[in-house]
Amino acid sequence: MTNALSIAAVTAVLKNLLENGLVKDAIATSLGDVVVSALPPDRISQGTDERAQINLFLYQVTQNRNVDWISEERNKLQQPRSRSQNPPLALNLHYLLTAYGAKDFQAELLLGYAMQLLHEMPVLLRDVIETSLKNAAINTNSILSQALAAVSVSDLAEHIGQIKISPEFFNMEETSKLWSSLQTHYRPSAAYQASMVLIESCNVKSSTAVTPFSEPVIEQVTSGGSRDNIIVVGSPLIIRGKHLRGDITCIRLNGMEKSIEPSVVQEMQMSVSMPSNLYAGIHGVQVIHLKIGTPAMPQCEVASNLATFVLHPTIDFTVAQVQDSGKDLRSAEITVKFKPKVGKTQRVVLLLNEVASDGGQAYRFPLSPRPEDTDSVTIPVKNIKAGTYFVRVQVDGAESPLGKNQAGKYDSPQVKIL
Repeated sequence: MTNALSIAAVTAVLKNLLENGLVKDAIATSLGDVVVSALPPDRISQGTDERAQINLFLYQVTQNRNVDWISEERNKLQQPRSRSQNPPLALNLHYLLTAYGAKDFQAELLLGYAMQLLHEMPVLLRDVIETSLKNAAINTNSILSQALAAVSVSDLAEHIGQIKISPEFFNMEETSKLWSSLQTHYRPSAAYQASMVLIESCNVKSSTAVTPFSEPVIEQVTSGGSRDNIIVVGSPLIIRGKHLRGDITCIRLNGMEKSIEPSVVQEMQMSVSMPSNLYAGIHGVQVIHLKIGTPAMPQCEVASNLATFVLHPTIDFTVAQVQDSGKDLRSAEITVKFKPKVGKTQRVVLLLNEVASDGGQAYRFPLSPRPEDTDSVTIPVKNIKAGTYFVRVQVDGAESPLGKNQAGKYDSPQVKIL
């Protein structure tokens, strides 16, 4: 059962992630002894005593409304709850990530390092969570290690399941209000949200007989139409796990109220046709069991853990306006047609990699924001070496796939700019 340790456990996992990254990052280690802490900002030494430090502060907890946990179905399978027993709390944890440093550029370097690390790991899976909690338990000087000694770390990691990390961007007014409330000097910072964290009631009498409740559990989300397990529009989504089939089974994507009916449902596997209006990028998926209840509650639901998958874009393209830029360099315009459409706020980067045995040249061309969603954009490329290139596009970090020949080597899509 997920308990009151969940909030502290998530903070410990994020802190451990940053600490381990410090050891491996060349730029971070060049700054010397860097401390990673989880303290209120007003407890951090500043001024002449300020040191290179990254601080992770839990400044707010809000309710997660993507999953509506209803306890009535559980009550049908076990002894009635007492009045003090509430349904599980579904929470979002809001963190302020702050960098400190007494020397020029120390704070900026540390903040950039930390943001890059969290950007590269937007979802922390169970094995990462368990390893981080075991590291926290080894630290005999911490209060958390004493609390973890009383529980099974493996069970706690299992119930947390996975953590989704996403940045939150504030305007100047919101930033000013937050730091004013902290009553300390402003330092370079970034805000993040960790979701979803569950806290369940543990107020169950030992004499009460409890029958296990079979909640759906997602263990893996894969593609049913690709040998490389790359999920694209048109490929069925295969969900594997436990207890997936219920009285009425449906799928919820990204916490949306409207659910999707799967095409095939089995106890340990199900297949889903993805809607055509999904953007490329990371998406959340849950298996929902609906059951007919009482007149007062005609329909109740039980939701699985939140799993994630990456929807990759597919592209077609044309090349025009190829011009000589001098010194064997070329400029051109590449018009890319996307499937699915690209959202107007999504980050789009065109990637060109020269087809050469030694790796060749590589170029990145970021695209400016668009006024509206579109399935076609024209990207100017300038001052690139004349040659043949593999073409890929990143949409919010999700890359369009490359094709392979029978020998397993990449061979498409290619463009010649000569």
